Amino acid sequence: MIDAPAVVAVVVACNPGEQFAETLASLGDQDYENLSVLVVDAGSDAPIADRVAQVLPEAYLHRLAGDPGFSVAANQSIELVSGSPFLLFCHDDVALAPDCVSQLMGELYRNNGGIAGPKLVRWSDERQLLQLGMGSDRFGVMVDQVEIGEVDPDQYDSVRDVFVAPGGVQLVRADLFAALGGFDPYGPHC
Repeated sequence: MIDAPAVVAVVVACNPGEQFAETLASLGDQDYENLSVLVVDAGSDAPIADRVAQVLPEAYLHRLAGDPGFSVAANQSIELVSGSPFLLFCHDDVALAPDCVSQLMGELYRNNGGIAGPKLVRWSDERQLLQLGMGSDRFGVMVDQVEIGEVDPDQYDSVRDVFVAPGGVQLVRADLFAALGGFDPYGPHC
């Protein structure tokens, strides 16, 4: 049997709320066989090591002294992760379906892609879409792919190209991420 390529989930946490445990549990429940987790604590007011250890004791934890913002914290993975061809960037308040990583990896390979992201749905109502990514019109202006409050009866279950992938969960080829220099360091803060 051929081993699946390694994926490191990089969870950027900054004063994570109650959903943090579910985020970590959803990563632990993935059906992808070669997944490890790195939690980057972006200057949380209280240390989160115990919270991580309770849910995902095999996860690695790296604590930053202050909150440099999501982008800079996620970019730490360039120096902290070696040998993994793929990075899965996650916010600290997302819950992934058990086959999320497997599905994203499958799409990257089928389409020879560099970045893949899932459709994002409301935490409290999985039928309500939040984001699929942004398209662009012929003038390069970003256009939303879904309407606010749109319900999903599976009309978006096929693969589609987007101009901008949503930020909550992104699977990225590590070589591409490093070549681009990571995320824009002037991006949003946690």
